[in-house]
Amino acid sequence: MVDDREKILITDTNNNFLIKCKRDLDDYGYDVVVENTASEILFLLKINHFDLILLDITIPNLKVLDIIESIRNTNTPTSIIISNDAANYDIAIESVRRGAFDMLIKPYDSGRLINIIKDALNNSAQIMQGSSIAEQIEPADNIYQFMVENSQDIQYILDDAGKFRFINKRVESLLGYTRSELIGKYYSELVYPDDLDKAMFRLHDKRNNNTLPQNVELRLKCNNKDVSFLYFDIMSMAIPHNIKSNISPSDENITLDGLSTFGIAHDVTTRKKIEKIVHNKASYDHLTSLPNNILFHDRMNLAIAKAKRDDTAFAVMYLDLDGFKAINDTYGHHLGDKVLQMMSERMLNCLRESDTLARVGGDEFTLLLPNVSDNQEAAIIANKLTLSAMKPFLINKVKHSLSVSIGIAFFPDDGTSREQLIQASDKAMYKVKNGQKNGYHFHRENELT
Repeated sequence: MVDDREKILITDTNNNFLIKCKRDLDDYGYDVVVENTASEILFLLKINHFDLILLDITIPNLKVLDIIESIRNTNTPTSIIISNDAANYDIAIESVRRGAFDMLIKPYDSGRLINIIKDALNNSAQIMQGSSIAEQIEPADNIYQFMVENSQDIQYILDDAGKFRFINKRVESLLGYTRSELIGKYYSELVYPDDLDKAMFRLHDKRNNNTLPQNVELRLKCNNKDVSFLYFDIMSMAIPHNIKSNISPSDENITLDGLSTFGIAHDVTTRKKIEKIVHNKASYDHLTSLPNNILFHDRMNLAIAKAKRDDTAFAVMYLDLDGFKAINDTYGHHLGDKVLQMMSERMLNCLRESDTLARVGGDEFTLLLPNVSDNQEAAIIANKLTLSAMKPFLINKVKHSLSVSIGIAFFPDDGTSREQLIQASDKAMYKVKNGQKNGYHFHRENELT
């Protein structure tokens, strides 16, 4: 008896995860193989065809890009999902560019994995369906129409007014609109509102009879309650009026009067998602989700430039939690991390949207207050922060409380560079830290004593 179940290879460095994953996927009726070493994975790929492969980038000596390239060269409809632990983003992005369907960030649950597997296998089924049609096509059929209709990209033609005269069926699976809904509609009805200005000069560019290709990245709206838009790289170009095409839903010729626009829209949503993850990992603290030093320094540089241009002032604070080390040493890093997350949230609730609170390491934080220019305003915020920090909390049913020592510096009185301002606020913070703690101190007061 032939086993027609979809065959899946799951790879991961964690053997316990592999055992659980196989059990969960077996329950869904998949034929699942699991492995955690590079040599065995390569052997399995040589002797088997898999409908889907989860490749763990963190497996030692596993050349993920070579595997993807090898599979693509065989023209088999194998879907590839990348698994990553946040240390190999360059490889992950390149994997998606070379054809990987999606990426999972560890740790992830089996429910998330199963949903992505279903999506990837559905995508493979659509490709297989197109291949099956290709095998049946007669030589007399219009091969160009077949190629357009079975493209994995959205292809379209606009008339002089910017209305759709043709769009291939890929729009139905990607954006959820039927072609009949779009024919005769302005292309702008598909463009996400915030991208309309950018689209006006790129998708339907008729200036100076421009026939050069135009490239733009846009968000296109989805007819889907779960997703409002997808990201696309779009190439469009004007085409001469004397070109005719028989590519249309009704198989009738379209005569293009005057300049019209031909375009190809390639879905880059997965790539954008990965780029956003990479940006967040590079700019935000993984524990508290606050900006890290890199992003804080960028925002300080912008604040300095703006203050110099507008001849204004702003405040910088350096904050250190009092008593955190004792809690961390007594109860361990796991509970210590939860306390840091809680204190970060408390401090954020004291601030405005324009302020930037960053974690610079351990229990130390920096705060940029671009709209605070004098001692009185700064003191109000510092008081809010100290009162918020002192609120008691429970650990193992035992009540604890912390306090915060804060140093305050101003641009331009205490420094005109990022380094000077951070150093000044740090120096002022130690005045509090080395005294009674639980309070704030202005750097300019150091100069007066």
